Amino acid sequence: MVSFHEALELLLTNSPLLATERFRLENAAGRVLRENVVADRPFPAFDRVMMDGFALRSTDWVAGHRKFRVSGSAPAGRAAASLDDDVGTCLEVMTGAPCPTGADMIIPVEEVTGKSTGHVEFRDSANPVAGRFLHLAGSDAAKGQVLLEPGRVLGSREIGVAASCGAAWLEVSKIPRIAVISTGDELIPVDEIPAPHQIRQSNAHSLAAALTGRGVPPQTVRVLNDDVAAARPVMEELLGDHEWLVLTGAVSKGSRDFVPALLSDLGCRVLFHGVAQRPGKPAGCWIGPDGQVIVALPGNPVSALTGLHAFVFPALAVASGLPRPAGRRVVMNDRTQHLSGFTRHLPVTLRADGRAEPAVTGNSGDFIGLLKSDGFITLPPQGDLSTAYPYTPWL
Repeated sequence: MVSFHEALELLLTNSPLLATERFRLENAAGRVLRENVVADRPFPAFDRVMMDGFALRSTDWVAGHRKFRVSGSAPAGRAAASLDDDVGTCLEVMTGAPCPTGADMIIPVEEVTGKSTGHVEFRDSANPVAGRFLHLAGSDAAKGQVLLEPGRVLGSREIGVAASCGAAWLEVSKIPRIAVISTGDELIPVDEIPAPHQIRQSNAHSLAAALTGRGVPPQTVRVLNDDVAAARPVMEELLGDHEWLVLTGAVSKGSRDFVPALLSDLGCRVLFHGVAQRPGKPAGCWIGPDGQVIVALPGNPVSALTGLHAFVFPALAVASGLPRPAGRRVVMNDRTQHLSGFTRHLPVTLRADGRAEPAVTGNSGDFIGLLKSDGFITLPPQGDLSTAYPYTPWL
């Protein structure tokens, strides 16, 4: 048995980096970037007007001019206009337009006190400053500057920056082929009526929903009975068609817990089997013959969902090219009970002030009790004096 942190480190270290693919910008939201995105021109590319108003020479204002002749207009989307050389002239400008050549001052339209044919007059208290309301060319980024680096999730900001650079196609991590497999003779489909000794299959649906919410929907969701002979060809097929397998059930040391022996027979190499944590002590991880990652979690629903969040999600993130997740930490509102020699994943609710307090839940089979929690904190074994603990929200 290994510690939780040893197990997580083994999984993160042995999760192969996913392959990449080219993806259209419009469809790349949520994917992990695997290339540099470089500014193809300065940003902004021109001295950009930031207010509707009038462009003029600051020297004219300093000389005392308050009434100006309007020699034309400079709307957005057109090449830069030129300000007349005559003293006391200005150009009407719109937000987003290039600053007219020869002008260095923008006076907002709100400072206008009067208009007559071809002329505009500004209040004396306008107090304009040269360069104000101008977004200067290259002030955000220089041409050739790397704006996005590999290892970023493409969200609204990243997509906007990539679009501005003309990056219509992006190199991103492929979504891994994942199978979710539940085991147990007692499991029946959701739409059937269970006998007293049966339960409806929930784990696979729960884990599949969480994976989908994380942006990595499983390709396959299966249920296997506790029959090694029948399970073997199915597992061989799943290993051949998937890069990641997430199993629940049959992973402990009971006489019908066939998963560890079957994986060994199929040529899978064990990274760990048994973790000093609660819930989820029987959890294990294997690497398949072709580099497949197999994470086997207990069949208790709380243990399975906790293991998915604590092990699988961080490992998938690293495999996608993301940095190792630091995670959020929260302060507990109440005193918490650490366990001797065991990491404890404790369901909690978050208060309005950002602190956490233990949720009122039952044992690792109390799936319904998780509805009372927002996520879980990971408490180190007894002896750690931390005041803030890693927090993982449920998906």
